[in-house]
Amino acid sequence: MKYYTSLGQTGRIIRFLLAGGILLLGGAIVSAQGISTVGIVNINQVYNSFYRDSQAVRDLERLRQQYQEEIDEHFLELESLKDRHVSAREVGNRRRADQLEDQITELQRFLEDLTRRRRQQLEHRQSQLLSDDFLQRLQNAIQYVAETEGFTLILRSDTEGIQWWSSEIDVSDKVLQRLIRTSSR
Repeated sequence: MKYYTSLGQTGRIIRFLLAGGILLLGGAIVSAQGISTVGIVNINQVYNSFYRDSQAVRDLERLRQQYQEEIDEHFLELESLKDRHVSAREVGNRRRADQLEDQITELQRFLEDLTRRRRQQLEHRQSQLLSDDFLQRLQNAIQYVAETEGFTLILRSDTEGIQWWSSEIDVSDKVLQRLIRTSSR
């Protein structure tokens, strides 16, 4: 029969709590180090390198460019109106400044609506293409590269807001190689 002294039992409890605390702390440190790794893929480069003959893909990219040019044209017009508004205010032509302000507001609303509509149209066209076998394989290749290379997020290089990235995170060539390997099976 074993008898535990209160110190012996307390010592075991303290050691147990310390061991549990160390395990919890270690787990917290490991989870705190769960840094997200972002990759970039240049879809146009992959399209052009792998699937040059796809008319549907070329049409979508042409439409995307056309819509962007249309939006850019209206944006330049908006900037011109803003400059004229500032000039009218500087010379004290309040009536003209008010007219220009109304035009600016109207054009801003139009531009927001146009951008929204064009984005929806492109998304609709792109969703139609997603049923295409190639685009499904492209998505699978991106997912494979992301998972095997340890990326938690892959962004398109033409995504709005991306200003610069290191070539080290560009996975376009790896995605292309994966597509080539899987398509030859």
